[in-house]
Amino acid sequence: MNATTDNDSNDGAAAVNWTALAPEGGERIPELLGRLAGSDAALSDLHDLIDFPEPGHLAAPAAVDFLVDIACHEQTPPTERWRPLSLLLELVTAHVEDRFPEPRDLGQWRDEVAWATSTDIDKVRDQYRAWAEEAPDEQQYLRMRNRLAAIDGPAGTAVLRAELETFEAVCARVPDLVALLKGAENRRGLDRAGEWVSYLLAFLTPESERVSAAITGASQILLAKDLRPAPQAPTSLRDAMSGMLDEGGEPLPAEIFALGLAADPHDIDTTVALTHQMAGGNLYNSFAASVAVVLIHGENTPREGLRRIGRGGGTSMGYEGLFNESWPHCGVRSPQVLGFLALGRAGDRARRLRLDILPGLIKGEDDSRALVTGVGLEMVLGPRSKGHSAEEHANAEYDEETLKVLWAIAELPASAWEDEEFADTVRAWALPGEREEFCALVGVDPEADEVEDAPAQPQAPAAPEIGGLLGRLFGGGGRR
Repeated sequence: MNATTDNDSNDGAAAVNWTALAPEGGERIPELLGRLAGSDAALSDLHDLIDFPEPGHLAAPAAVDFLVDIACHEQTPPTERWRPLSLLLELVTAHVEDRFPEPRDLGQWRDEVAWATSTDIDKVRDQYRAWAEEAPDEQQYLRMRNRLAAIDGPAGTAVLRAELETFEAVCARVPDLVALLKGAENRRGLDRAGEWVSYLLAFLTPESERVSAAITGASQILLAKDLRPAPQAPTSLRDAMSGMLDEGGEPLPAEIFALGLAADPHDIDTTVALTHQMAGGNLYNSFAASVAVVLIHGENTPREGLRRIGRGGGTSMGYEGLFNESWPHCGVRSPQVLGFLALGRAGDRARRLRLDILPGLIKGEDDSRALVTGVGLEMVLGPRSKGHSAEEHANAEYDEETLKVLWAIAELPASAWEDEEFADTVRAWALPGEREEFCALVGVDPEADEVEDAPAQPQAPAAPEIGGLLGRLFGGGGRR
């Protein structure tokens, strides 16, 4: 980013009392904002300082306008706009797992924050514990557990208000953000602004109508290919090189993801457009459109959408590769984990599909193993609040679907059981939290697949570890 943009950011940011909002490191915020567009280090440092639920998150609402201005500034190189957009996405999707399958209701969220910030914090803690214990499903349990953990920090319930204010501040800038969906410069390259802004806009539920209209207007998704006007002959080499990447071209997979969260089920034009994408021959867009149709129509989703998702999972790309192409990586949650959670919107219609995805996630997603295990157990045994007992498991005759989940858990290596969150999740259904006892219950030999004693294989030198936000962006779980 050039000096003009740097100076604009620094001048405005200098007028904010950042130290009052973030006593530990707040004085660095103007300098970090000034370097953000062109510096991975500045992005990582600023993220670690103001991310939820860090104490410095109290500064996040004030930072939103500066981040949006940097992303949208005409002198910010298009190839650098992803940095402020990625940070905005992280701020908006804190604890993204409690956003799926159902979106958060803004009115209820405001009421909850008003209650929490005006009530004695010990009473708030007690209430969140009670709500977690009584939660009717895993999504509500996770939401209550995450709120309880957040207020245990030094900022207390003030951090909940800052999270809400940050979300509302980003919603207020939607008219500026949707401009980044247009223009060839925002729609090409690996870290294109159109992709990152689509991820961000998808989560701004109160602005869904505007977001959906902006996405359908930024490309020709509402027109089938055979109805689109013939492209004009290029008048310059630059026009020729831009080709189909201009603002009238194919939708980005990330835009299709966003439509899945933003489009209205009564919007017939968008549903028809997505069905054209499903059958259009582009594997990535077909998969993304199939998932989008399921999210839009939920329990009324057509079978074709579910079938095409399953077919995509059977390709060489698999569920992981296809979700990585169109879904974001938020925090420690991979695109595939988010997609698995979101498909729950279709209820029993997506049950077999989700059970097909689940074993791979339990075995391969260390950071989300406890989360996925809880959702899987809920699918086959009911909610954790049901009042399960060891006796019912000892006398149970499990059906095929239940055994599929239990065997996937039993086949985990001994190291997985050392994770207390995972073991506690299993115990929440009155199942044994120790590997040997669990395997004995479900009839699996824990030594059958043991590989810990196998001869060590030569390994290539490990790559340097990348920490913070950049580790999540570049260290795996996505195309980046």
